Amino acid sequence: MTIKLASIRTIFGIDLRTLALFRVLLGVYILIDLVMRTGDLAAHYTDAGIMPRSVQIDHLYVTTWSLHLANGAAWFQALLFTIAGFAALGLLLGWRTRLMTVLCWALMLSLQNRNTYILSGEDNLSVLLLFWAMFLPLGARYSVDAALERAERVTTNAYCTLATAALLLQGMSMYFFSALLKTHPIWYEDGTAVHYALQLDYLVTPFALWFRQFDDLMSGLTYYVYALELIGPFLIFSPIFHRTLRTVVMLAFMTMHLSFLFFLEIGFFPFISIIMNLTFMPGWMWDRLAAWLPVRSNAPVAIWFDRGCDFCEKTCRLLRVFLFLGDTPVRPAQDDPELGPDLEQRNSWIVTFGNDRTYEFDALARLVSLSPVFFPLGWLMRRGLFRKPGARFYAWVGRNRGAFSRFSARWLAWRETPARFGAVTQGLAGLFLVFITVQNVSTLPWSGLSPLPDAFRMVRQALGLYQNWTMFAPYPEMTSPWPVIEGELTDGSVVDVYHDRPGLADFDKPEVVSAEYANYRWRKFLSQLEDQSYEDRPQTLALNYARYLCRRWPEAHPDMPALATFVIYFQIEVSQPPGQPKEVETRHVWSHDCFG
Repeated sequence: MTIKLASIRTIFGIDLRTLALFRVLLGVYILIDLVMRTGDLAAHYTDAGIMPRSVQIDHLYVTTWSLHLANGAAWFQALLFTIAGFAALGLLLGWRTRLMTVLCWALMLSLQNRNTYILSGEDNLSVLLLFWAMFLPLGARYSVDAALERAERVTTNAYCTLATAALLLQGMSMYFFSALLKTHPIWYEDGTAVHYALQLDYLVTPFALWFRQFDDLMSGLTYYVYALELIGPFLIFSPIFHRTLRTVVMLAFMTMHLSFLFFLEIGFFPFISIIMNLTFMPGWMWDRLAAWLPVRSNAPVAIWFDRGCDFCEKTCRLLRVFLFLGDTPVRPAQDDPELGPDLEQRNSWIVTFGNDRTYEFDALARLVSLSPVFFPLGWLMRRGLFRKPGARFYAWVGRNRGAFSRFSARWLAWRETPARFGAVTQGLAGLFLVFITVQNVSTLPWSGLSPLPDAFRMVRQALGLYQNWTMFAPYPEMTSPWPVIEGELTDGSVVDVYHDRPGLADFDKPEVVSAEYANYRWRKFLSQLEDQSYEDRPQTLALNYARYLCRRWPEAHPDMPALATFVIYFQIEVSQPPGQPKEVETRHVWSHDCFG
């Protein structure tokens, strides 16, 4: 039997349609991330919150930068959040894609550097993916940029450069080096790593609380995760049985992250990891999807616009791209001796289906109904409830065609020159690939490369290229904390400060400990606060969190006396081997006087 080996271009290339999916999912991820952060905008990113700028600056490396540190007011942070949201929307749509990618990377890195004590693995990975995205033609397919290209310059979907190799290797390095850092026997001998991970009540979901009764399953999952992280990166790049192995390993990693989603409260890390894994989606999958989801018409379809109307032509091209209509022709009606006069008489674009013609809003509804993805929307648009409003909307657009043409000329300009991803871009991608590889190797205790030179760390911090994949490595945490804060108001009454309610604080273990935290960023901050209390140095996090609680109390309780004093405790639950009960101890972390 002859074994066919995959080529280097196949192994390290990425289909342009996959890059388009990568772009869209990154845009969606950033928008959701910004919305989630907005709920704690004042608490996490202003001088009135838990991390004033003067404190954060003292804890940043010399080359770490942040636009968000320029002003500590909520309005300024909201402005930067808004700009980042528009950049993410531009990235999602593929409008001026490379510029939007650079903006998203810069604003994401800036935002993360504003408060480094609420960050987790998802933040590190998202910045890295955006960094590599700057070296790739994310807007070559299914984008505004692609719709506005005068001529298609990239005729094949196969795309392989140093940048595609770097993105794929970056993704797999997360798993491989994480496996190498899992040096404790509980991973490869005892098989109890998942048991200990699911003992962290402050981090696990209610489903995990139920699931951890199955010791054998947890042991099997331990070996599965360790083996997948260690061997999977080699299999996914295998030239032998490449198509099968890449598909199986990609799906295995994605299902692993979905299981994390069910077991652990770790924010969006599973989602950004799945986005990373989807960059391995091969071109044959897209070809298969195209065969399953063809344009829904047996007759040839064509879209005809009014020559000389810049806005009309661009709208038709955008509809063709975003309705997934493939190579449906878009032509000036004046090119056809019958359709030209028809367009002039009706003052409407025309969509033809063989010998049939449709006009105005009906043409749009019919065109949407042909989309292999959005055809249900087309069915709705053709119902009577939507036809009259649709007709009025079409007439309004027609009356303001001049204004729309001026807008499109300014903001939707034709792409006359291709985005350049040439020798300089690829050379930089190759250089940074070496850079992250050296850094990953330096995290291994036996490498002899640590500590890295100061110049190396300066570049790393300036560009957000930090690599240290200690995901439950060398072993999971062994303590699970949750906060208890009891205070006294100026009138002498006792209050539960953490839960914002009168009465004594409850030191008993909650039914679901992870629900004690407002969200995963608060969990990260408070767990770091508890960790810092063991260190023989100023407890910066505790002090600033206490000051924040003093400021927040009168805002949350304007009709109550002021908060005078309080004590921050943490209940610490210590994990035990299988079959042994856990121990709980109370740790005094900080005492604070709001007027002292």
